[in-house]
Amino acid sequence: MDYSDSELVEIFGSVGHDVRIHKSCIICGGKRIHIGSHVRIDCFSLLSAGEQGISIGDHVHIAVGVCMFGSGGKIKVEDFAGISARTLLYTATDDYTSGNLTGPTIPDKYRKLIAGDIVLNKHSVIGCGSVVMPCRVGVAATVGALSFVNRDVPDFEVVAGIPALRRSSRGREILDSEKRLREEETRAAGSE
Repeated sequence: MDYSDSELVEIFGSVGHDVRIHKSCIICGGKRIHIGSHVRIDCFSLLSAGEQGISIGDHVHIAVGVCMFGSGGKIKVEDFAGISARTLLYTATDDYTSGNLTGPTIPDKYRKLIAGDIVLNKHSVIGCGSVVMPCRVGVAATVGALSFVNRDVPDFEVVAGIPALRRSSRGREILDSEKRLREEETRAAGSE
């Protein structure tokens, strides 16, 4: 069962049209989350917006069980991006290498956090079960399933593994398909 349009307006900072979010999703900091149009967020996902918020563009699918933790920076998911099932996005993590204490119950003066933004550029795809740390995933870049991404991924690159390494690249034809869809949507909007 999905939230109604009126419920979405109450929960989120802004929301476009044709948005389907399953009611089993957990939303924290909803007024700091902004959602475009033609968006689907499947069941059992978690969106936890920190001070810098979460923005989700148009034509985005967030699959089952995706968790987006925004305590350390903003999360930006641009148009046509996709996040596959059980993917985890973390904008902050404890530094486990410097002799600092770790965990949310420890006073800040004894911890050292590594934090930053996560940006998934348009047409990027994150494969299922992946973990994404603060980084930028480029235009039409693809992350293979079960990967660990802790560095920027260049535009049109295909990466996979732990840590994610370059495997190949994608063609640029996807941008032509986007252009055709946008033109079609503009024509349809003009005829209404």
